[in-house]
Amino acid sequence: MFNRMFGVIILCVMSVFASMVYADNTKIDRYVFAISANNGGSTRPMLRYAESDAESFVNVMREMGGVPKSNQFFVREPSVSEIKKQFSVLDGVLKKNKGQNARQEVLVYYSGHADEKGIHLGNENFAWSELRANIDNLNADVKIAVIDACGSGAITRSKGGVAVPAFMVDASSDMKGYAFITSSTQDESSQESDQLKGSFFTHSLVSGLRGAGDLSGDGKVTLSESYQFAFNETLQKTQNTMGGAQHPSRDMSLAGTGDIVMTDLRSTSAGVAFEKSLEGRLFIRDERGELVAELYKKSDREMELGLPAGKYNIQLEKPAMQFVADVTIANGKRENVSEASFKQMERVATVNRGEIGGNGENERIDSLDRNGRFRTTFNLADISHEPRKGLMLGLFLAKSNDVMLGSQVSLIGNVAREEMHGLQVSPIFNIAKSNYEGLQLSSTFNFAHELEGVQVGSVNVVRNASRNAVQVGAVNVAVDTVGKVQVGAVNIAGYTPVQAGAINIAKTSGVQVSAINIAARANGRQWGVINIVGHAEKTPIGLLNFVGNGVWSITGSVNEMAAPAMSVHFGTAYLFTAIETSRELEKGFKHFEDVYENGFGFGTQFGKYGTHLELEYMLLSASDEYRGDYGYNDDKDHKANIHHRLRLGATAQLIKGVGISAGGTLNMATEGFADRIMLAPKGEWHFNKVVCDHEARFWPGFYAGLTFGRF
Repeated sequence: MFNRMFGVIILCVMSVFASMVYADNTKIDRYVFAISANNGGSTRPMLRYAESDAESFVNVMREMGGVPKSNQFFVREPSVSEIKKQFSVLDGVLKKNKGQNARQEVLVYYSGHADEKGIHLGNENFAWSELRANIDNLNADVKIAVIDACGSGAITRSKGGVAVPAFMVDASSDMKGYAFITSSTQDESSQESDQLKGSFFTHSLVSGLRGAGDLSGDGKVTLSESYQFAFNETLQKTQNTMGGAQHPSRDMSLAGTGDIVMTDLRSTSAGVAFEKSLEGRLFIRDERGELVAELYKKSDREMELGLPAGKYNIQLEKPAMQFVADVTIANGKRENVSEASFKQMERVATVNRGEIGGNGENERIDSLDRNGRFRTTFNLADISHEPRKGLMLGLFLAKSNDVMLGSQVSLIGNVAREEMHGLQVSPIFNIAKSNYEGLQLSSTFNFAHELEGVQVGSVNVVRNASRNAVQVGAVNVAVDTVGKVQVGAVNIAGYTPVQAGAINIAKTSGVQVSAINIAARANGRQWGVINIVGHAEKTPIGLLNFVGNGVWSITGSVNEMAAPAMSVHFGTAYLFTAIETSRELEKGFKHFEDVYENGFGFGTQFGKYGTHLELEYMLLSASDEYRGDYGYNDDKDHKANIHHRLRLGATAQLIKGVGISAGGTLNMATEGFADRIMLAPKGEWHFNKVVCDHEARFWPGFYAGLTFGRF
């Protein structure tokens, strides 16, 4: 047993000694081959940041990765042949420098368009297999490719590679092979951001290479560390983008021992050092305002970043709070940054252009959601003055004076002075004085200055409602902008897609369903007993429809019964309501007979407005005495008939607002009282017939007259 242990110790000592000797005698000869292509062809959108992404990668490798300027190969917007030519030039340099007691490493970087077939250079396609073959054929000991493009994961599958543990090795190791790192999987899109002015992946990778990825704290960043950092940051930043979550991938085949270091913080004397207790998300911008690095700093970890000398602005984001520090970095100096270096930023008021949350509160809510801790509190009056995430329980009142993410519950009322996302529940009142997203539930009163969510209460009031806002109550009011649905006895809105209740009033409406609908402008249809609208896109459906841009006309006419008539049409050309009154003349036209008719009906026009044809049905009540209430008495000598009339006619416009109308009618009259029919044309062209045990009279007729108004 002793001999075995002694042998193991001897082997370990020899291994360490050999490693030290190798470290003294071995150097790294490292090269960067960068390709950028914003133009992916006529069918693809032009990228904006492919070249700047490539420059960021080249710069960090020159400053901290041991790549001299002479070993940099940078091709911009190349053709396929140009890339092949430059690969050949690089391979010639590698062969020339071979055998100088140095391990040769090549870092290939590409930023641009791609799909599952290959990278797109203008209207040319460079197949993944061909690109990989060019990289594999380079006469270098270690070849590392970083591909930032859509579907770039396809290149990692061409040889069936799988992920392995840490693989980058420094000069003390003996390793050969290749590694491919891609910004996305084979079937994912790689995305760039105007806010970052670069791609999510490259931005995260470069931040990691500058020191944010140094998880071990040894002042070195391996590609395994930088890949892991870039993976986590890229996934986090793209989870909620339109392009969807983006998952970087890798394929490695490296033989040997040790770690290859990608960047060494000790290689640059300039930079910043963040003290151990500092915690939060850091945004570092240079003098031009360009975002140089972004990372999350935990409180139990010391961290350094290597940066060129210059002036920097560093923002620290904590839950719903932001701080700022201005730092000047000199050559040969690490600038120490602590909590005391920062001052809190003032919130900048901005103009709302129609989207809720235009004052920047959404960013504070997002920060609170990511970094805040959930807390539950209970008091007689539970009042919070700080950003709050959790549950507030107030016996009488719950009130948040800063942004709130969570719920407020009380027996009297809840108040949110700043933006709140969550739930307010109270029997008496809920008030949100800023943007509110969630549910307000009260038996009495709810108010929100800006709402994206649901209000349920007796009276609901919102000043600005988003298109996702719903109000359910006895009285619902949305003052300025929009809402999605209002359901209540009385609904009032600046604009709402749907209103359903007894009375609906809107400046601009979608669908309105109630007894009375009123709108200055209706983009949807009104369904009700009475519909009033200034401008209608669709025809209202109701008994009485008053439409500003529709039909409103009056016609004076005479018909086959020698009855002068006055009728009014209102509605639209597709559906109008008609009201008519008339009184018959004697045969000699010297006196009026005691035959009065009043009634209403519906009709439609063919040819829309101006000169047109029209079809109309009228239901008229005829009586031998005038009765304003259209009723009947039990006088056996009193005569009353029901008159059904179908009219087909035409109106020819003479001048604007004046037309001549004429047409034919089909008429049916039945006894309404005393079993006597008095209605008939002034001529003998009618006949009687029993219909359903009642006497009925049928005859054809005509009418002619003048029409005034909008028809």
